[in-house]
Amino acid sequence: MSSLNKVKKILFLTSAMLSLTIPAIAQSGDAMVAAKFKSANEAQRTGRLDEAAVAYADIVKVRPNLAEAYANFGFVRYQQKRFDDAAKLFERALALKPELGGASLFLGISYYSINRLDAALVAFEAAVRSAPNDPQAMMWYGLSLNVANRVEEAAKYLDAAAVLAPNDVDILYHRGRIHLRISQDSYRQMFKADPNSARVHLVLGQSYEEAGRDAEASAEYEAAIKLAPTMPGVHEAIGSLYWKNAQFDEAEAAYEQELNVDPFNTLAMYKLGSIRVERGRPAEGMKLLQASIAQSSGNFDAYYYLGKAQGALNQNEAAIASLKKMLEGDRTSGLAESAYYQLSRIYRKVGRVQEAQAALQSFEKLRKARKEKSTEKLEEQLKKRVPDGKPQS
Repeated sequence: MSSLNKVKKILFLTSAMLSLTIPAIAQSGDAMVAAKFKSANEAQRTGRLDEAAVAYADIVKVRPNLAEAYANFGFVRYQQKRFDDAAKLFERALALKPELGGASLFLGISYYSINRLDAALVAFEAAVRSAPNDPQAMMWYGLSLNVANRVEEAAKYLDAAAVLAPNDVDILYHRGRIHLRISQDSYRQMFKADPNSARVHLVLGQSYEEAGRDAEASAEYEAAIKLAPTMPGVHEAIGSLYWKNAQFDEAEAAYEQELNVDPFNTLAMYKLGSIRVERGRPAEGMKLLQASIAQSSGNFDAYYYLGKAQGALNQNEAAIASLKKMLEGDRTSGLAESAYYQLSRIYRKVGRVQEAQAALQSFEKLRKARKEKSTEKLEEQLKKRVPDGKPQS
């Protein structure tokens, strides 16, 4: 859902809440105002904003102390993008009833929309104070703090918003952006402090690798190693680059170096262990994989290589358990395909024929899906090259 739709959703929920004041107005004996309020609220709800604005203007003339009417009138002006007018109406509503739900938030959004940042910050702070469990208030306060270059504070409120609404994509987006900014600011300070430090070379290597410029990445990692050969993480970084490019001799040596520097690097343990399993040294690989899993049990890929090592060592029941554990976390990837194949072999070896057949069927199903997906991708690439479907002359 877009930020605009989020705003509309909050707006209508708040308007609906404020419409509950109609019975209270009616009980006060002012039936005409109650009827007009109901009519204005209905016009607002159905998008007849000009009509709603006229009705709310009439109401506040008759009942100048009715905070809810000013707030709803403010919502209408907000929808009409008349943010100056909206802000004035929300200010009046809050002056009459400071605890009015939603008004501080929309006052802040109105100020934010007309670049009155200082006023927006005050309003958002009040919104958060009055509704500490409102993720939207937290998000908007965080956004305005970021614009004000109060970055660490912004991160605090966006993190809090994400806890309150963990599946809200707008909040997650803005939270990611603020943490990226913090990261970039930290790197800039690092470059300024010591542009030739090993850490700078490591960061440059990572950025080159992310951009697919592996030769430049390798050169930066090598420079970092030369400057700080005992710095944790640097051998693992170049080892992963070698791993990605199937340079397994170099990768194995790099991971060994990393574990000499940092014996508790679980990623280095996992990758060195998996290399050794794949290269026919299952006992050595199994020891490393078990140590990696003991420290980080959430790496399901490690269970695949552990199961493969156990199978090679005829530890069949342990291998079955490890491979099934891997499939608990991943049933669709290429590694899951390989896990089903390994399971089918081990089940057959121990005489569990039906389970072997079921595992083999799962393997074949995944392999077929992968091939179909590969074919579709190839066809899409060909269509892009030849848009009309005919060979180019």
